[in-house]
Amino acid sequence: MVNSKRLLLIIGWVNVVAALLLFQAFCGLMAICMGIVLKKDYQAPTHGLVLIGVGIVSTVIGWMLNHFYM
Repeated sequence: MVNSKRLLLIIGWVNVVAALLLFQAFCGLMAICMGIVLKKDYQAPTHGLVLIGVGIVSTVIGWMLNHFYM
């Protein structure tokens, strides 16, 4: 069975990828929230900070791609 920390990591990274392609604001916010939960509740500060940072970057890049190419 998959533990909850691994499940949060998987959902967070799927949202990071989706923030680049689909719903930037929603998926980026979800990735950032997953990072915060991992950092605070699951004592995984490295995974949490990386997921927060990459969530922000992917949201901004997704908005830029959407603005310039759509």
